[in-house]
Amino acid sequence: MKVRYFVIKGKNQFPPIYMRFWNGRQFDQKAKTGLSVDFDNWNNTKQQVRAKADETQRDFINNNLIDLEKYIIQTYNIEYNSKQYIGKDWLKINIDKFFGRASTNEQYKIYFLDWVQKFIDEAPIRLHKGKPISKRTIQHYTTTINKLKDFEASKKTRLRFENIDLKFYRAFVDYCRTVENLGNNTIGGYITNFKMWCKNIELEGYPINPQYKHSDFSAIQNETKDVYLNEAEINKVFKHDFKDNLRLSNTRDLFIIGLRTGLRISDFLRLDQSNLNDKNITITTFKTGQKVIIPIHTQIKEILDKRNGELPNTISDQKFNEYVKEVCQTVGINEKVEGAKMNKIIIKEKTDTTPEVSIHRKQSGTFKKWELISSHTCRRSFATNLYGKLPNKTIMAITGHATETQFLSYIKITNSEFADILGAHWDNEDKEQKTKNNNLRVI
Repeated sequence: MKVRYFVIKGKNQFPPIYMRFWNGRQFDQKAKTGLSVDFDNWNNTKQQVRAKADETQRDFINNNLIDLEKYIIQTYNIEYNSKQYIGKDWLKINIDKFFGRASTNEQYKIYFLDWVQKFIDEAPIRLHKGKPISKRTIQHYTTTINKLKDFEASKKTRLRFENIDLKFYRAFVDYCRTVENLGNNTIGGYITNFKMWCKNIELEGYPINPQYKHSDFSAIQNETKDVYLNEAEINKVFKHDFKDNLRLSNTRDLFIIGLRTGLRISDFLRLDQSNLNDKNITITTFKTGQKVIIPIHTQIKEILDKRNGELPNTISDQKFNEYVKEVCQTVGINEKVEGAKMNKIIIKEKTDTTPEVSIHRKQSGTFKKWELISSHTCRRSFATNLYGKLPNKTIMAITGHATETQFLSYIKITNSEFADILGAHWDNEDKEQKTKNNNLRVI
């Protein structure tokens, strides 16, 4: 294999530098390097810029030519001996790769955002662990890239693969906190996507900055303070008479189904008669595609009986989350608890000529419990109320959690409640021991 650099004298005083690369008869190509030089400063024998040239210009060109030669030889060695196709434009393509250049339709090979956009465009036909990527996951990818676009616009920059380093990480986190007013958990979700994308970029052979693997490049998060309903509160909701309000009665019945099945809202709102038999509810979950079988709780049986075997009327996710708060407020679930809820933050007041500008952000504080109730309360209540009463694996088979770590993140028992459970366990042990001792005395 041989490499030669040369320039062709023409009318231009600053002609382009060409590279010729050949390997006997099997390969011989030439292409422009993209570098130009003052013809009078070019040393054709040494194939480099003469020493008399401007030092910065000379060193920049000569160092790039040396590194380019090594890159081309190494790349050819790997690709030719790996039986990869060596086309007529191979040399030009790899020179562009070395310098990080790309045509308009190949920007994804250099720029992080362009690669991510291509990834999202292809997401509907991609597979994750053999299964299609869900629409909700793709929506989260889209939210993440939109935030990345806003970040680039604010910094007036385009992020290349090599820019995804710790400096970028810190700047992005700071931007999300100070400009977008986002919480750590939301930012952490974006960072999780970034790390997954960087891993895929690396697998595709593009030069992503390895700092994405650093322990400091992590998905930040706060401990969530999500609420759940205990058994007494669930029974209170179930027994309340909503006969004068069909809207809230219907929502209450949907809520009970969610609380007694542990299903996500995307599943319990789409249940129909085909999912029911005399004993069980069987459904393939929308998010994970997992088939789950759940025994029908007595409260669900009562709901079906009063509706002549029919399920409650389905409503939208948005209306459910709005109405279920009203249900719990009406029932009297007014305990003051710590948590977080969405609030409107006015960025710019409305005037006679301009509309109001506002954003919705989660804000932490102390609220009445009904204010924090949502569809997520169903799944968390189901897991929390059964925790400690059944083996974790049994509950996980119904909730569909793949790992115990994921499952335990749903458990919302407080330290005080854990202490009560332990105290009750010891009391029970004490009673059993006393009963055993009394039986021995009788014998």
